[in-house]
Amino acid sequence: MYKFFITFFAILCTFKLVAAEIANYPMNGNLVDIGPNSFNGKVVYGSVSSARDRHGKIGGALSFGGDVVEIAQLRNYDFGSELTISFWMNRRSSQNYMGIINNGYTTESFDIRMGRENNGTFIFAQSNWTNGRTSVGSRNVIQIGRWHHVAIVLNNGSSKMFIDGNLIQEQVTNSGSLAIINRPVIIGANANGRNHENFVGYLDDIILFDEALSDEAVLSIANDSYSSAYNIQLAPTSPSPSVPLIGGSINYDLAFNNDSTNTTSDFNIWAVITLEDGQDIVVQPSTPISVAPGSTYLLSAQPITIDGWLPAGQHTFRWYVSDPSKTGGNILSAKFTFVKLAN
Repeated sequence: MYKFFITFFAILCTFKLVAAEIANYPMNGNLVDIGPNSFNGKVVYGSVSSARDRHGKIGGALSFGGDVVEIAQLRNYDFGSELTISFWMNRRSSQNYMGIINNGYTTESFDIRMGRENNGTFIFAQSNWTNGRTSVGSRNVIQIGRWHHVAIVLNNGSSKMFIDGNLIQEQVTNSGSLAIINRPVIIGANANGRNHENFVGYLDDIILFDEALSDEAVLSIANDSYSSAYNIQLAPTSPSPSVPLIGGSINYDLAFNNDSTNTTSDFNIWAVITLEDGQDIVVQPSTPISVAPGSTYLLSAQPITIDGWLPAGQHTFRWYVSDPSKTGGNILSAKFTFVKLAN
């Protein structure tokens, strides 16, 4: 039996964390970016129109049918090694290939398109990295005329596709950063020309995050319970942490920020270690905490003491936070890896 001991204390302070959103387009009849950078989109071909969103709200989404939107501020943007693209889509025609969002055609940071294969249900996403290329896709999950949530999570050479909160496919290449492309981000068409592979259907709630969201965070978005009004960050106090075979301890810092715009102050937190073989060991049971809007729950230089029974290998330490008042819990998480040395 593995034995783990973790001690911690918490203090509350007003420590503001940097938002994880690069851009956030609610598509409420316009292309305004409500994220921290104000990267507003611009129609450069055709004219998008308002549409009912997935909840039936008039003007809650945008209709595309040969229209092209550019986000000029994202030309030559350095997305680094982590990026998540999240959006809702409703394809209305099964004909032809259709570009959804991209910044390139054969050379790109990301290119998310739909094909005509399988009666138009084929969706795929491609990315170029420093030392490789990834491509993930799905056939027969997307249904024509229905709303679906899609998320592409890119992380240091790994590409994951999620549809409606479910992981569909992952492909991994060599570690590295996403290619920097001298093109704007395009919505509603392929990047190879304004009238090329145009999307026909509705798009809503397009968000670009500057980090690889956890599976739980993606599921929360798909459950319509995600909120960007709080976030969590976790890091070891020393880089590349490790413990000897006989055991030892690792210090870490954790900050959970509840934005001043949020109306919720009650949350649950818990922590697990995931062993190299995938087994989860709970090291901190679910615990309720109260964090007022505009405040942060902070764990500073906290030790996790790992007994010698832990097997050698690379393992993952992760903290979770959830909002129990929301459907699906709006579960977010942060993690880091550490090594248990073999000798």
